[in-house]
Amino acid sequence: MSLTAPDIAWHMRLYAAGLRHEWITPNAMLYAWESDLLTVTPEGYACEIEIKVSRNDLKNDLLKPKHSQGMLMNGSFLVKEEGVALTTAEAYEAARQRAGEVQCRRPNYFCFAMPCEVYRLEPRIQLPRYAGIYTVDEQGRVFEERRPIQLHGERMRQEDLLGLARRMHHRYWDEIRRARHVPGEEGH
Repeated sequence: MSLTAPDIAWHMRLYAAGLRHEWITPNAMLYAWESDLLTVTPEGYACEIEIKVSRNDLKNDLLKPKHSQGMLMNGSFLVKEEGVALTTAEAYEAARQRAGEVQCRRPNYFCFAMPCEVYRLEPRIQLPRYAGIYTVDEQGRVFEERRPIQLHGERMRQEDLLGLARRMHHRYWDEIRRARHVPGEEGH
């Protein structure tokens, strides 16, 4: 049986809870991209966990601007081709840049989580030096293959935590509405 992304997310959730991370949010929209899991340490540092289930999935992720444009490592703002529409999250970051911010919002730590065989198969895929690497086996055990480096020292702002909580609140009620199959009840 192969591990799925939800399997890995669950095991990483348990692992983060064991480290006393206070927020463990799936599919979080806080930065100019979606985070598979976003956790916050007791000290207030954000850790993004990107879940990969195959080597191709992992290779494709490395092409994303957060890696290829230095957004994670250097805090560079996103550069998009002229005429390509921005997502809501990207537009928020662009507005911050226009207002004088010099770095994009980004987590303090970035990690990949994947099945053991995806990471350990030779030849190994070269991953960014800042990225922590966690593997999960078929029994759900999590192995820290490499610790992430700290990208910056700014703690999570209360307004960002409140925004995450607000989005989780709306997501919860959207799920309830869908489960009830109530047509016509749209919006927040």
